[in-house]
Amino acid sequence: MHKTFHQKLRMLRKEKKLSQVEVGEILHYGYTTISNYENGRNEPTLTDLCRLADFFDVSTDFLLGRTEDRQSHCRTKENWGLLQEISSLEALDLLVSIREKEKKGLSCPD
Repeated sequence: MHKTFHQKLRMLRKEKKLSQVEVGEILHYGYTTISNYENGRNEPTLTDLCRLADFFDVSTDFLLGRTEDRQSHCRTKENWGLLQEISSLEALDLLVSIREKEKKGLSCPD
């Protein structure tokens, strides 16, 4: 059975040997925020979920209990560089395509 968000958060915090207050202070949360997350009283915003995942160096999927793979869907430095290269190539291809259409007198995409 997959653990829920609050169970994963508690497990990760304990692995780092940090108190709820310490995690809250590090992430600049109110002193009860982590306690409320771990006890299931509150759910994090998307931004806070990402901050927690980054802090514990896990994916949001892992933190949400959707996978047991801690790095599932995380962008490693290698993957991030590759994604940037791909994006640059796609942008270059689009620019070349637009220039070719302009030369032929065709309209450009909006």
